[in-house]
Amino acid sequence: MEVAQVIRREPVEARFVESRDYGLLVISPKAGTAGRRILFTNISGGAEAWERLKAGLLPSNRFWGCWELLRMGYEIGIAEPLPDFYFRHKPIPHDLRYWKAARSWLRRDDILYCAHNVMYWLPLLKMLSGLKCHVVSLLYAKEPLAHSGAHSGIIALNPAAASHARALAPKAKVAHLGWGMDLQFYQPQPYDPHWFLSCGRTRRDDKTLHAAACHTKQPIRVIAHSKDQPLNWPANVEIVAGGDDWESRLSYAALFEQHYTPAAASLVVVRRDDIDYTACGFTGMLEAMALARPVIATKTGAVRGELDLDKTGCGLSIPPGDPDALVEALDRMAAEPEHAEAMGRAGRNLVQSHYNMDRFARDLHEFFNGL
Repeated sequence: MEVAQVIRREPVEARFVESRDYGLLVISPKAGTAGRRILFTNISGGAEAWERLKAGLLPSNRFWGCWELLRMGYEIGIAEPLPDFYFRHKPIPHDLRYWKAARSWLRRDDILYCAHNVMYWLPLLKMLSGLKCHVVSLLYAKEPLAHSGAHSGIIALNPAAASHARALAPKAKVAHLGWGMDLQFYQPQPYDPHWFLSCGRTRRDDKTLHAAACHTKQPIRVIAHSKDQPLNWPANVEIVAGGDDWESRLSYAALFEQHYTPAAASLVVVRRDDIDYTACGFTGMLEAMALARPVIATKTGAVRGELDLDKTGCGLSIPPGDPDALVEALDRMAAEPEHAEAMGRAGRNLVQSHYNMDRFARDLHEFFNGL
């Protein structure tokens, strides 16, 4: 069953008009006067992803509040994805290609909004008085932020990111907004456990996961880049190739129906991060919770200050690099399926009450109003 068959998003053409201007996909209100303009940039997204969102193939959280802001009366200009400035792309033109849009399309009270830390040239031009609009970026944790002093505001996903943002840009408005999932897109299914699922690949601790898998009989399904793995996984582990690009990557429909729905729990096992440099695993934890699946996660990095699985009752936390603790958590959850199912329900309830896009977008709107 494709997600597109169950997600019924309001057609954009019913209330909005799409156009191309300054190299952007611009979505504007069909009637009346548009409100504030947002030029949205990120490491992912773009026009293709917007089409997938409208078709019900992507959740709205992939646009970090823009879908919801559009419905509030904002006018949204969507830029094509910006890769990592330092490692994955030539430094010219990078975000410099959107200077004309930011200078001419955005007005003084409008916002250049980056849902990551990938901009470089545009904040520099703001510092040099080459832009009049607000500049706002989002920090996942304690990662660098180029030309942080040019920012009017910084959005933080967790307390560690917020304290880091205040140190980087003392004059900027900083708000700890957390994040949220698209409740319309993530629909929980009945709990029917068959395996433990590991699908988050960024900084995944394969060494610890492998060591634990060798000392438990619990079935584990691992979604990897390909089936060719350097580790010799035991027989209780199934490797599923997920791919890297839109054509070969698992669709959300396949991920949910074929992998998450039969999962006993989601395994978010990441490498040690004692300095809170990253927030790896946060997305995977929230996705599992939104789907009413319990989580077993490494307690490390900036996520530990944002979401405590043990206190909220949404799952079990384990120390970093501890395969014995992971085995204990796997065996405990497998032995207590009713308790595991209750953890999944607690996670879904927490997403409904706080970690959802409606709440995030409202807070984002208030944050923008305060700039």
